[in-house]
Amino acid sequence: MKPIGHRIIRLEEVHSTNTLLLENEQYMDEHGLVALARHQTQGRGRMGRTWTSLSGRQLQFSVVLHPPLRAEELPAMSLVCGLAVARALEESNGLSPRLKWPNDVLIEGRKVCGILVESRPGTSGEQRLVVGIGINCRGPSADYPEDIRGGLTTLEEALTILGRGPVDEEEVLQAVLAELESLHERLVRGEMSLVLEEWKHRAVLKGQRVALDTPAGRREGQPLDITSEGYLLIELDGGERIRQISGEVLWLEPLH
Repeated sequence: MKPIGHRIIRLEEVHSTNTLLLENEQYMDEHGLVALARHQTQGRGRMGRTWTSLSGRQLQFSVVLHPPLRAEELPAMSLVCGLAVARALEESNGLSPRLKWPNDVLIEGRKVCGILVESRPGTSGEQRLVVGIGINCRGPSADYPEDIRGGLTTLEEALTILGRGPVDEEEVLQAVLAELESLHERLVRGEMSLVLEEWKHRAVLKGQRVALDTPAGRREGQPLDITSEGYLLIELDGGERIRQISGEVLWLEPLH
């Protein structure tokens, strides 16, 4: 199996790097292939949201992965990929990112990276994923669209506060790919539980309050843990414990 990042397709503009890979069977068969674009005209986020693509300000790329996992383990890949980004930002820029379930990377409580994982099974039933990663690199958050700027930050903004910089997007890209490769090797060795333990050490969980919509209406509680599949374990007010498999969770406390 070739290493992650062995081939990088570099594009000035594309509709969506995830869609580009998902719609091409030849690309999907190539574990470790990367598609990178300076601008996406139809970028996508979780829950059907639109990914706001700003040319020259973000590192935007997608990676084909063939993880050695069962179908029920695939939800945990969002966490694994978030961990890879957090490690890379720490390694390449000396930052201390935190992780928010399931797929956001935060710096000082503000989102610096979003991740979208999509799957397409192979003809023989093997698991094939496309992982879309978008990292806000340049400019202050005030320069981003008004509807999203309140909860985001950029690498440049974070480094400026620390008196460091500038941002080297290529260095960040190579660091993320190296960390993805390292974590994929751990999955091959059957170490998913250890990888998720590392995720929890970097995660925003303890002391937080969350709200979610249920058939019985809006419920609130506190996150306790994540399961071996990567689901969020929540204790609702009143003592009931549930596993949040997917969907929206509203975090009520400041995320630091």
